[in-house]
Amino acid sequence: MTESPHSNWHFPRTDLAKKILKGFQSGLADRITIFAPRKRGKTEFVQRDVAPMAKEQGILVVYVDFWRDKSSPSMAFATAVIAARREQESWFANVLSSSNLKASLKLLGGDLSLEVSPQRKHAEKQVTEAAFEELESTNKAVLLLLDEVQHLATNPAFSDFTASLRSFMTARADHKVKGIFTGSSQEGLAQLFKRTKAPFYNASSNIDFPDLGEEFVAFELEVFKRITGGVMLDKARAIELFDTMRRAPGGFTDLLKRMALEEVHDIDEGVARFSETLIEEENQQFKAAWDSMHPMDKALLILLAKGEQRGLYSDDYKSKLKSIYPGFDSTKSANSSIQNAVYRLKGPPLNAIYSAEHGVWRFTDPAFEQFVQDQEDTV
Repeated sequence: MTESPHSNWHFPRTDLAKKILKGFQSGLADRITIFAPRKRGKTEFVQRDVAPMAKEQGILVVYVDFWRDKSSPSMAFATAVIAARREQESWFANVLSSSNLKASLKLLGGDLSLEVSPQRKHAEKQVTEAAFEELESTNKAVLLLLDEVQHLATNPAFSDFTASLRSFMTARADHKVKGIFTGSSQEGLAQLFKRTKAPFYNASSNIDFPDLGEEFVAFELEVFKRITGGVMLDKARAIELFDTMRRAPGGFTDLLKRMALEEVHDIDEGVARFSETLIEEENQQFKAAWDSMHPMDKALLILLAKGEQRGLYSDDYKSKLKSIYPGFDSTKSANSSIQNAVYRLKGPPLNAIYSAEHGVWRFTDPAFEQFVQDQEDTV
């Protein structure tokens, strides 16, 4: 099979993948949690490093992207199970024959399209239960790769499925089912794993997902050299650029790809020509969120972006909020106003901040933090 050109740019984290799978095999862990900001390569790691290695070991790997069907995590899960099994269509057809679900099945590249009757909720429950049963029936070990898992904490309507998922993964003595949870929201992490009433409380071990460094930069420069027929970019400048990009591998690789396509062989020229274009889409998303915010929320984010991460209810902090947002009443109901702003910013759909420790608030996404740092005059 011809290797995909996309794989040329993939920097393997083989040692970390081996470490996780060894931990599963030796009984040191059944579930691992990996949380890191967006565009740090979590999804690529589980899909390109962990999954192939696990399949080589005879493990049935099921990759679930909970953002694929945001309205129904249960169907995202069922779709993934279907895609992971060879007898997908016949199994699913049998499920449909005993339900009120009117569906058309399209299994091309793992796609699933559904047209549903008013009994959707009941039908989805049947399909989800069948997916769990299908995994139970296999004689293979199962590895669930659950991506953007924090989405399960965004809607109380997802609680039944979340409870079923936890029970399926944890209430067992055979250790057959392993799991890797990945996500980008620290607040979502807390809601699912850390708090005593969280549905996955004490059910997973958190593992560090370190930033990539000079080895990654050198690897990507070698790819660039190979693709361009021998052009070697300045390594020191590339490392400096990667640091300024907050070591986000996706953005760095996108820039090199654009430079290779346009035959630009100088990093500074590439930055000048393409960097704004490459970040424009992300900034547009940030700007849309920013423009929809209450001025109080913006003022609080600006202070957090300046490093003012604690003491939100102190008189000094209230004075600073007042200087940014004159409409803030620092005397009457000030604490309630701050509390409401925190509630809006930490929850969906923004998920902009999280509590790093008691009384300390930080951005979930460094790229959004950088955006906010440039917005002080827009409140």
